[in-house]
Amino acid sequence: MTAVRANIQTSEAARTRFVEGVVALNAEQSGYTTSQLNQLLAPSVPGFRLYGVDQPLTTWDLFVLWHFLAMQMPSSPSRPMRNLAHGGPIFLPWHRMYLLRLEQQIQRVTGDPEAGLPYWDWTVDGGLPTDQQHSSSLWGEAALGDARGDVVSGPLAAMRVRLVGHGTQLWSIEPRPLQRQAGTDADVPGLPTAEDAKWVLEDGLGYDSAPWDVSSDGFRNRVEGWLDPRRPGQAGGPQMHNRVHVWVGGDMGPGSSPNDPLFYLNHCNVDRLWEAWLTKRGRSYSPGAADDQVPSGQGLNDTMVTLLGEPLTPAQTLDPAAWYSYDSLG
Repeated sequence: MTAVRANIQTSEAARTRFVEGVVALNAEQSGYTTSQLNQLLAPSVPGFRLYGVDQPLTTWDLFVLWHFLAMQMPSSPSRPMRNLAHGGPIFLPWHRMYLLRLEQQIQRVTGDPEAGLPYWDWTVDGGLPTDQQHSSSLWGEAALGDARGDVVSGPLAAMRVRLVGHGTQLWSIEPRPLQRQAGTDADVPGLPTAEDAKWVLEDGLGYDSAPWDVSSDGFRNRVEGWLDPRRPGQAGGPQMHNRVHVWVGGDMGPGSSPNDPLFYLNHCNVDRLWEAWLTKRGRSYSPGAADDQVPSGQGLNDTMVTLLGEPLTPAQTLDPAAWYSYDSLG
């Protein structure tokens, strides 16, 4: 059976199931403490260390750790902002694998093998006046909780943050509520719009191109958010995926951003846009073996960084039909 991923703002069933699952995973003990993880990971991840208090971590925390670890693993030749999960071609395949593993965990804890991760189509909220975007149907006690400050309303008030990224360091802290600052960054007053998504899906646009980094013009880099649609071919402020992280702020800002369930809603929408591109353009990936300057660990058949579940290659993620589909690609 395959899951159907639905719009969280139009499917109450998908929202309820998702919230139930993430709260359960945030409370479920993983069997590991921070000190145990230091001993396990330090030998295989050069320079790795978890700082701060020693405490038991949950299954949810392991996903935070996994994301942070991937961000610390460089892809050579070295390029600004490029690692084994971001800033290069691997961005979309790696996050597809990552989302799939979280989806499977939610299916396990809810007992529903057809539970699909919902997506947040932020282009709809991006069409609202900027001073109304933080009070859309996504927020509030009946949905994802507070948009600003500590999340103390709704089911997600039960969640606790235990791992927080500070630059290249990951700290274990005394558990606290989720924190957000939606729409308060003066440099990013609004969410991406439908016009931005249209630009990302522009006809004739390839998946990626040399030098395979944040300067490349292609679908991957546009949807990741390093290029500005108002200045074609140029970098600008955060756009698309990046813009959503900055706009939500709080725990969505650092490398520990998977603390906030909104991380998965954002990335699920990005994955939905990729699926629309793949459906239209064919299930292809670049760079290929014959391309120049191919970044290490980002080839079609390279094994991606995995902490939970079986590792996958980009080639294995190009068609997700065996796992899930979307209720709409439009």
